[in-house]
Amino acid sequence: MQKAKFPALLFVGALAACSRQEPPASAAAAAQSAPQSAFIPTQAEVEQYRADGPESALRKIAIADYWLNYKLMQATGIEKELGGEAQAIEALKALGNAYERRMRVAKDEVPKMISTAFTGEGMNSGFMGLGMGSTLGMVVGSMTSDMVSRMSDAELKEMSSKGPIKHEDSSGSTELQVGEDGSLSQSLEFEVKENGVNGKVKMHTKMDACPDADGRVTVEIEVDSQMSVSGKPGTGGHVKSQFKYERYLNDDARLIDTADGSASKLRISMGGYENFESQSVDITVGHERGGNPINDSHDQQGFSIFRPDELARTRELLQTTEMLQTMMAETLLRGMSSSSKAPWESGRCIDLRVTSSPAKRKGLKPSAHFDLEAKPRAKSDGSSAGGTVTATLTGGSSLQPSGEKVKADAKYAYVGPEEKEKTASIAFESRSKRGVGRATLDFDTKGSNSYRANGTTDSAIFTGEICSLEQPFVVNVDSATGAWPMRFTPRDGLSGQMTGTYSSGGCTQSGGGPYSATLNDDGSGTITFTYNSTARCRVGSISTSRTTILTLVPAPDLQCN
Repeated sequence: MQKAKFPALLFVGALAACSRQEPPASAAAAAQSAPQSAFIPTQAEVEQYRADGPESALRKIAIADYWLNYKLMQATGIEKELGGEAQAIEALKALGNAYERRMRVAKDEVPKMISTAFTGEGMNSGFMGLGMGSTLGMVVGSMTSDMVSRMSDAELKEMSSKGPIKHEDSSGSTELQVGEDGSLSQSLEFEVKENGVNGKVKMHTKMDACPDADGRVTVEIEVDSQMSVSGKPGTGGHVKSQFKYERYLNDDARLIDTADGSASKLRISMGGYENFESQSVDITVGHERGGNPINDSHDQQGFSIFRPDELARTRELLQTTEMLQTMMAETLLRGMSSSSKAPWESGRCIDLRVTSSPAKRKGLKPSAHFDLEAKPRAKSDGSSAGGTVTATLTGGSSLQPSGEKVKADAKYAYVGPEEKEKTASIAFESRSKRGVGRATLDFDTKGSNSYRANGTTDSAIFTGEICSLEQPFVVNVDSATGAWPMRFTPRDGLSGQMTGTYSSGGCTQSGGGPYSATLNDDGSGTITFTYNSTARCRVGSISTSRTTILTLVPAPDLQCN
């Protein structure tokens, strides 16, 4: 059960890191003055946001939160039930602080008194729906980047196969789901009661780790914040927010920094009831991919929550909030620290399949020639990732082409080290809108390329010492009919012809057949051969055919000339 608390503890830790001191002029302020369409934060703005920390942006988002929830209190009769504007504002402050305490798991100082001419300004503590969702989104994004960098494919697969991690107690519940690719989603739900108001919040956040076939990665934050008067059925309402940020990669696995590189949408739907009579409002702001702004007012039911002169202020607050959330999402995708990498940079999204012909790369003859191929494939569906591959040689002797981008699937010609006892390595990196892939091939001319061969069948034991697969060698057979040698004559280092003759009990048996060798990267391998033979005896002849597999074990200790 202790392990199940992991997401909640991480959540608390991230919130505790938020500074309570007044932040300097920040990237969040820049976001407020930026053009609303096609807003993509620059690297400088992201760096400034990292330096400032998230507190400044969260406090600015809180302005919209308090405004929306206060208008909900007015429209649904909660303000009237609580005794007026001042009491409603105090209840709203208390609710926000209770939410923040739940998120921070720590007490806050008493908030300052504010004017009753309420505009949402001056609420310098407490989080409501949008702010809490943004905070949870930051935690999820940080966890995603950290998890992708720390865990192996096998560890992520095991965690994913176990299903969501859940924790529930009297304070609420949390659920964490990890994908095999490192994507992560988290849900959090809790309820508080303060100053005669019941508040209940449900949040869900999700962040992709790997781009889809269009090169798209997505951050999603959904919050459902409900409010009602304690002991007063039929009076209450909700504020639902849905934030979705889409970013697109180019074929170099880098975020596109033009208007075609992003899309952002913040939808706020508010609904409530007073004495069971309903009213609602539904607004969406943001920008489409390509830069066209989104400013939609959806169908309303009953009477509007906002007066006509309030709608413009509401839309302005939401546009600012959408830009602030865009800044947060952009920072998550790029990494919360300047040293961290985006999840798709980890190499986990792409299976870069590199092969060599011949396959044997250890114990080589000097100046051995190879044909190499690098095929990047998306791990999610196995499809070709496209893009380019760059190969870099360390050691001898020559690689063509080297150090330049080659269109995938990429082919290379390599000549191994020119001298004995040398090593070389080729590092491959693929880049595409599906992410980054990495792989390495190692080569050496060390040792004598020698092996001990062994194997068994129902009637025989095979043993032999092989100094080189490229030179003739012998494997001895010890069977019920006697001991005799099999002679192997290679065509190359991986195939050739086997022959053998022996006499026993008045019969002479001779024959042979093809063989092939398979070598692994660790130096081990196998030899598979087929012995087609004819036994000639005094009473006639008998033809047989048998296939046998021998195991090859590296034997650098063999004394070979």
